Amino acid sequence: MNQPIAIPEVEYEKITLDNGLDVIFHVDRKLPIVHVNQWFHVGSKNERPGRTGFAHLFEHLMFEGSTNAPEGYFAYIEKAGGNLREGGVNGTTSHDRTNYFATVPSGNLEHVLWLESDRVATLADALTSENFENQREVVRNERRQGLENQPYGQWTQLVCENLYPSGHPYSWPVIGSHEDLEAATLEDVRTFFQTYYTPNNLSLVIAGDLDIDQAKRMVESYYGGIPAGPRINRPTRWISHLSAEKTVNVPDAVPQVRTYTMWPVPSRFEDAEVPLDLASSLLSDGLSSRLKKSLVYDSQLCTDIMAFNMSKEISGMFVTVASVRPGASVEAVEQEIDDQLHRLASEGPTEDELQRVKTSWEYRFVSGLERIGGFGGKADKLNESNTFRGDPGYFQTEYDSFTNTTADQIKDAVGEWVDTKNRLVIRFLPETQRKASSTTIDRSVKPLLGEDTPFRSPDVKSETLPNGLEVYVVERRDLPKVAVTLAVRSGSVHDESGKSGAAHVMMTTIDKGTQTRDALEIADELGNLGSGLSATVYRESSALSFESLTRNLNGVMDIFSDVVRNPLFPETEIEREVKRNLDLIDQRKANAQSLAGRLIPMLAFGRDHVYGRPVQGDQESMNLLERLDVMRSHDMYWGPKQAALIFAGDISMDDATVLARTHLGDWTGEDLAAGSVDEPSPIGQGQLYIVDRPGNPQTVVSQILAAPKRTTPEYYALRLADTIWGGGFESRLNRNLREDKGLTYGIFSSLSLNRFAGTWCVQSAVDGDRTGEALSEIVSELDGISGQKPITEEELVDARTNLVRGYAQQFESVRRIGGQVAGLWSNRLPMVELRRAIDEIAEATLDDVNEAAQKYTSPEQATYLLVGDRSVIEPQINESFAVQGLTDDGRTIA
Repeated sequence: MNQPIAIPEVEYEKITLDNGLDVIFHVDRKLPIVHVNQWFHVGSKNERPGRTGFAHLFEHLMFEGSTNAPEGYFAYIEKAGGNLREGGVNGTTSHDRTNYFATVPSGNLEHVLWLESDRVATLADALTSENFENQREVVRNERRQGLENQPYGQWTQLVCENLYPSGHPYSWPVIGSHEDLEAATLEDVRTFFQTYYTPNNLSLVIAGDLDIDQAKRMVESYYGGIPAGPRINRPTRWISHLSAEKTVNVPDAVPQVRTYTMWPVPSRFEDAEVPLDLASSLLSDGLSSRLKKSLVYDSQLCTDIMAFNMSKEISGMFVTVASVRPGASVEAVEQEIDDQLHRLASEGPTEDELQRVKTSWEYRFVSGLERIGGFGGKADKLNESNTFRGDPGYFQTEYDSFTNTTADQIKDAVGEWVDTKNRLVIRFLPETQRKASSTTIDRSVKPLLGEDTPFRSPDVKSETLPNGLEVYVVERRDLPKVAVTLAVRSGSVHDESGKSGAAHVMMTTIDKGTQTRDALEIADELGNLGSGLSATVYRESSALSFESLTRNLNGVMDIFSDVVRNPLFPETEIEREVKRNLDLIDQRKANAQSLAGRLIPMLAFGRDHVYGRPVQGDQESMNLLERLDVMRSHDMYWGPKQAALIFAGDISMDDATVLARTHLGDWTGEDLAAGSVDEPSPIGQGQLYIVDRPGNPQTVVSQILAAPKRTTPEYYALRLADTIWGGGFESRLNRNLREDKGLTYGIFSSLSLNRFAGTWCVQSAVDGDRTGEALSEIVSELDGISGQKPITEEELVDARTNLVRGYAQQFESVRRIGGQVAGLWSNRLPMVELRRAIDEIAEATLDDVNEAAQKYTSPEQATYLLVGDRSVIEPQINESFAVQGLTDDGRTIA
């Protein structure tokens, strides 16, 4: 049995200010960035019936601006280098806590502390009826988008209402109800803020490239003078009790039966938590896990199944979620889940199973230490431990608990809490249709943004093996972990006409058997090493990748190379994956946003164009697909001369080359000549298409424009234009439709540039009865960016500053680094592009950016796609549009 590796200790220093504020400092100098992470110990469980949704509403209001930052939080943080698209800025709310975080260049720490502390000190005074009403409407849109307009989206609310008794702090959803949000007053919200958004209810982590003594002085200056709030009476442990099985059947517009089973279990940090966490992994992590093997792989009764243990502060729940294949019996699926749980409770896990899940947890723990900030990074771990345990380093103690948990402890925990019929079953059934210090500070004086710390993107070393395989290495030695990617210049564009999805099925079955290993042996061997393969198909490339602890790298490479070179593609595995993919296609069609994403390429390039065909295929092509098609996709297009092996992490160029030679040095294959792509044949430019979804409360609105290829000289000018138009929180589109008018939870533009052509799209979800209003604003913004309202110098400076200052955040994880190298290689771009990007963005002129924007935003060439209730939408559409119905397969109808 592998011994646990010596985990690098996360060193920190904690202080507590006189007003009760806990502050934790952690130094990590791998990038010139600093992360500010705040956890307020307040969530929806601190609300009361009739006034739910306040904690989440306040998460939104915290971004609306404070007394000395009246333009709104994002107007300041994006200029400081906060990178929204890289996940460097966000806020979230749970039942138990609300958190906010921002990552910026290290020179801007003081600016961020000024901005964050001003929210705590002055937000209650800065709240206005206007921004309160606006954000309340945004939250209601978010509720419709996440709960009401998503297949199976109601499950979280149904759990709250049925697993917990009335009055339990978890008996209402975090987002609240429409009625409670509508009933809320500005005074209600101010009172909530003054009770919970106080220094003595806040844990602040500052992590990254910082001087601790200097940071302490800044914290004392900006937070020390904020008065402590009242003492908070916190809800205590309350585990729900069910005396029998409770079943809720929900007829809904869903493509498959899905059954959720939930058991009340102990809360966070109790003795049963870790054994139940490991039990969930035994049941559903990996192909050879008990439930996946039984229900997905062997019997094929399910498209997918998962199990997880959700431990919260005063109670927890153990959950299984099974998507039942069409025609299969939901009762048989539920019985098999029961049988597997009873077996685990009676016999416990085998030593091999236990070692496999422990190795997997070990790997995930190390991966969590890779990120300084963001979701699940070191700052999050420090803050969670401090908020709920008062000990920032407690997460390291939890790691020891995982490594020391025994098979008997897992057996006992499952037997006590989960092997019982006292549970909730939800089935979705398809329808036929303290004190302040004496410190004072003038908050109206905004600190100047700091001098930008020079950032140098990592060196990319390379070598080509005699067989033509290119090897790339980016060294990073801070953690004993390596990310490995094999990129191949072959993707869905190489699917034969009528056989779209062949490359996708090839990649999803490539690890389902070789000459010496079957699918379960591959999964087990990888699991024993704490790793697993991830396969992705793009339009013009594919990637097979994994991450591994350094000590296991050679062992994983042995399996990886076998999968790359010797896949068998057994007929039974092809059949299983085709069935599963057909189910997933139906699921995507049932989801309005997924459906829009599927139809956009068809409209942009043509239904039969290689860029227009769905990467995952469609029902027709899946039913025609044969094993020979899948084998051809691998045998013809996979070989060393059109592949690159990329290592990022704890490895040298010499060691990587040895591994590549050992495992792939004698791999052979023909040189695939670079092909070309026909000119796009866009459908209905200037027209508006509606996909009818009767009863949908929201409309997904998409605006589609043609864009150039990735190698265009205008690429960086277009990135700047995209940032200004819809690529950031402070973009024109989001400022207009979300912040000013409350029409949407969010609206963004995105560039998708392929080797020969691309798209520039805008997408948002809006209330169905406000579709016309939202569409009018989107059209107006297009008119503006196309020339009626040219980009200004101020907008350009802000966009440039945001992109340049946020650039370093793209290099935080080794997986992300490897992905960037793979992307450049796949597009035949030199690795120097990693460094050239900053210079090109900095040097783009206002004329360059306006010229590029106007070139590709002709209003007459835009196509519009609306997915929603046509009877509600169509009366709102301006008569200037030619309206056409569209099926979910991209065919026009009356």
